[in-house]
Amino acid sequence: MNSRERVLTALKLQKPDRVPFMELGIDYDIGARILGKNDYTQFELAEFLKLDGIGTTCYPILYAQYQKGEDGRNYIVGGTLKDESDLARIQLDDPRDDSKYDHVKRIVEENNGRLAVFGATNIGLDPLLLGMGLDNFSYALVDDPGLVEKILDIYTDWAADTVEKLQDCGVDIIWFTDDIAFNTTLMFSPQFFREIAMPRLRKVMERVKVPTIYHSDGNIAPVIDDLIDLGINGIHPIDPSALDIEDVKRRFGSRICLVGNIDLRYTLVSGTVDEVKAEVKERIEKIGKDGGYILCSANTITNYCKPENVMAMRDALLEYGSI
Repeated sequence: MNSRERVLTALKLQKPDRVPFMELGIDYDIGARILGKNDYTQFELAEFLKLDGIGTTCYPILYAQYQKGEDGRNYIVGGTLKDESDLARIQLDDPRDDSKYDHVKRIVEENNGRLAVFGATNIGLDPLLLGMGLDNFSYALVDDPGLVEKILDIYTDWAADTVEKLQDCGVDIIWFTDDIAFNTTLMFSPQFFREIAMPRLRKVMERVKVPTIYHSDGNIAPVIDDLIDLGINGIHPIDPSALDIEDVKRRFGSRICLVGNIDLRYTLVSGTVDEVKAEVKERIEKIGKDGGYILCSANTITNYCKPENVMAMRDALLEYGSI
């Protein structure tokens, strides 16, 4: 079983030969520290870490407010879409323009079927929430729900065309990255998700012909059944600050693949190599032995993770991952 087959088998809730290992993203500078060189390819890093999947991104324009943090990163601090007059400012790139997918085609061609290749994009909720800002979004749900629906329509129309083009390029998986939850609960009511969002998300899912993974930090438990109903095949990252993965496995594991959960708050950042290996071993034994689990961090491999801890994930996978 090669890496591509391994990932797709897990997403079908079947048992691969070993638990697959795949990351939504790995910061370039930590990849350089892991490999010991500043110039490398995604395939080199995947081979060194024994990753079973790689991917690339295709995101829409966000109409958000940004602020640079002390670490040099830009952080979103608010939205700019406040009322109907702002709709005219939303000018997204043409998702049907073949030239914008050249980077996707290159990865698929170079991969030649060895690893599972994913295309990461938004399904529509992230650009809505970030573009409006949570305060304005919440007020608009009461004062002007039509504005919320119009913005969501714009982004889900874009997403529907984008997933079709990504599939034309040959990706194996669509990985939707739309944060919709705090650690305690959703950013909106389940009623909004089911009555307003779901019909529009279905419009996107109707175009999808390959397996899908849905990413959201926080406590998404209230809508996991709905994500399954939409046809989502995997959920990521099963945020350990918000969800108990054993409970999620017990309640939903027979219907959806679980991806992630290796702690980014402590284990990968401040833990020891032995602690990383112990956590990976526990996830494999309790969550992955019957299939339907993909090893992954509880978000992405950030530049503040310890390189030796990332390599410890690999080593533990190779030692304990066979099913």
